[in-house]
Amino acid sequence: MRKSIILIASIFLTVVPVFAALDIVQTNGEEDEPFYVLKNTSTGKVLGTFWDRANEKSDYGFESSISPTFVWSPDRDYVAVGYGNPRATAVCLYRVAGNSLKEIPIPSLSAEQSAPIDAITDTAATGTDIVRWQTDGTLLLRFWAAEEVKSEDQVQREPSVWADIEVSGGQARIVGTSIEEPSTPPAGMFPNPASPAGETLASIQPTNSDHAAPAEDDGFPAKGLVGIYRVTGKNPDGSTYEGTVEIRLVDGVIGMEWKTGTSVSRGNGLWIGGKTLGVALDDGMAIYSIVGQSDGQSLVGFWSGAGSAKAQPETILIGNPDITEMNFPAEPINGNYVSLRVVDDGQIETDVVISGGDLVKTVLLKSSGKATKCQGLALNGGLAFLTPAGISVLHQHFDHSGATSLVGKSLARDGRVTSESLSRSE
Repeated sequence: MRKSIILIASIFLTVVPVFAALDIVQTNGEEDEPFYVLKNTSTGKVLGTFWDRANEKSDYGFESSISPTFVWSPDRDYVAVGYGNPRATAVCLYRVAGNSLKEIPIPSLSAEQSAPIDAITDTAATGTDIVRWQTDGTLLLRFWAAEEVKSEDQVQREPSVWADIEVSGGQARIVGTSIEEPSTPPAGMFPNPASPAGETLASIQPTNSDHAAPAEDDGFPAKGLVGIYRVTGKNPDGSTYEGTVEIRLVDGVIGMEWKTGTSVSRGNGLWIGGKTLGVALDDGMAIYSIVGQSDGQSLVGFWSGAGSAKAQPETILIGNPDITEMNFPAEPINGNYVSLRVVDDGQIETDVVISGGDLVKTVLLKSSGKATKCQGLALNGGLAFLTPAGISVLHQHFDHSGATSLVGKSLARDGRVTSESLSRSE
């Protein structure tokens, strides 16, 4: 994201990871036939050939008749690979071991678990698909089968079984299955960070629906942010940078990874009200606002280093937008507030004072006679600020009486998402 940053570790996941420097990247071989290599992204060194269909070569024992898909775990210690052919898909799993990959066997469903699939005797296709890595570290897979249709009036059955795979060290085991598709849509972070966070087949945390923030449908949907896009911005010294950013979504948590040259940086945050994206980084934070256009969107925003009183512009181009910069009107959000944060079955109340300029804010939290100064950024009615517990992301909300409040969510270091609101006080 910034030329001065080599690696920013993501801190707002369930487990605080140390990111590996390995990636599987595509290049072109003979007659532009694609093949994939394992690469050390820190040094740029190619470590081996993962898949070369033209020459039937792999240094890792991998074979496939279709181009594989690669889905890294949140801590990048493991990579799930989808492969096979259109009529029989499969998944294999690898563990990062130094500068290499070691395959981990994925267990099969038991006879009882696979009964809905095995009930089909004449199958047109079968397989296993990667759904996503989840914030609790498990890998969600879908085992499926499609019934062979022999007449035009026959309705094809396609039973599926979803399974949570717990991966630890060199082993993987099934810790939960369901014949019902999980309610959290498979369209987010690892592969595709809605919620509160945490719903998986293996562990379901209670939601706080009575205190929910504005729905994503009020604005641009979070799943519409998922993808890899071009990014441009400025460094503190005034120089510019350009590269790509990958946006992922899992259980309501946005995960982002910037690549500019050999530099890689990462962060996690929340998309609030379909309007405001706030992201926490190891070295600071960022905030963005969505700008819709006829042929794409732009995430126009700013980032700031830890403790910095200045912010630098950055734009993420989604689709083919024609707007790369925009001046948003300053919103008068400075003042005194009372924060209500929903935790378990209760609420935590904190006095909050917001001050500062139009963009860079100081957010003072007062509770139990103690005051904590937090770094914040405000943009186009949105506010994001770092706290000792994580990051809070909110957007202006107007009730029927015309009163203004800030409504959103907070993301803790352990990956938990809770509802939060700031109401003005006297």
